[in-house]
Amino acid sequence: MKRGGLKLAEWVTYKNHKIKACSQPLGTDRWTPKALAWLSTGSREPMKTLQGESHEISNTEKKANEIALQKAKKWVDQRQ
Repeated sequence: MKRGGLKLAEWVTYKNHKIKACSQPLGTDRWTPKALAWLSTGSREPMKTLQGESHEISNTEKKANEIALQKAKKWVDQRQ
């Protein structure tokens, strides 16, 4: 799905959590990983934003999103 030329990431379900990669552009060929995660059933917990570290900056949005999803899944696993 696209809006205004930008791809909109889909929510992914992982261990009863919803995760969405939404990496941010930093300029030409530089993307910082970013993901949103929240418990999808019966929770009043706020949405968690997971940011990439400076060493995780990638040259493509796809790679940054892959890193962001891995970070979000790790965060979910640590909460189980």
